Amino acid sequence: MIGNILALPSLKDTWSSLFAFAADLLGAFRSVEGDETKGDEDLVKAMQGGDDKAFEMLYERYFQKIYSFTVRRVGHAQTAEDLVSDVFMKAFTHRMSFVWKTSFSAWIYRIATNRITDHHRTKKQADEFDETKHDVASTVPRPQDEIDNEILGKKLEGMLEHLPERDRIAVTMKFYGECDNGEIAKALSVTAGNVGVILHRALKRCATYE
Repeated sequence: MIGNILALPSLKDTWSSLFAFAADLLGAFRSVEGDETKGDEDLVKAMQGGDDKAFEMLYERYFQKIYSFTVRRVGHAQTAEDLVSDVFMKAFTHRMSFVWKTSFSAWIYRIATNRITDHHRTKKQADEFDETKHDVASTVPRPQDEIDNEILGKKLEGMLEHLPERDRIAVTMKFYGECDNGEIAKALSVTAGNVGVILHRALKRCATYE
């Protein structure tokens, strides 16, 4: 009986193990918490230093924003997913060439904006090719709302193509990404007051293409 008792771990050893486990757990929690509170610039530096986890955190931070932004411009969930995948793949591929003259936010939105614009241009060319190849109207009926939305979408995209890149990013973030002026200002590295001026001028410019 005494031998069995002696074989059991002491209360001191048990508590020491529990405290060590709690310390490790707290340390891991603080590490994750610390990473989550890091700014974009710190994560970019870590990413360019070879820390792929830093890119994963930037991906998680911006995925939903870029996806929402994209799906509103293309109107199709699967297409948006494919485009967002392209956007982050391009960002990862060129991560070492990113220079912190502007924010990561501006960079990722710029990549997304250009990728979406390319998508619409390619789709437009494909549609024009189909129209010349198939001069017989489709017999499959389509809802009028769907047709109207498609025409409106093409018209808006046509206007956006005429805007300078910065204006296009500002307009699309505001009306497709539903970003506030503060977020847009951060992405474009301008003041919130300047965002209002940029949007006003861009919309006036769009009106000339109606």
